[in-house]
Amino acid sequence: MSEDAAARRLVTPADILRLAEMLDRFDSADDPESEQAKVAERQFEAGVGELFANSVKPYYSTVTFAQFRGHVRWRCREYLALQARQPHTPPS
Repeated sequence: MSEDAAARRLVTPADILRLAEMLDRFDSADDPESEQAKVAERQFEAGVGELFANSVKPYYSTVTFAQFRGHVRWRCREYLALQARQPHTPPS
């Protein structure tokens, strides 16, 4: 089954969740110079670049990569902030 090209113009909640996890791994790292933090940052940047190339650039010529990247970072941070405010339940 092929994906509808028009539907791929959207950045889905799953995209934000995936990118937010990567952003958190390097943005909140105890050691931002660690190999794990650097790998997470490269994965985040690659993911944003892929989304831009597939979902934005072909359809929205006035949106720059820098604008898109900033918006995605904002949405990821918003998601992470909402997750941090949710009450944690202790394991049973």
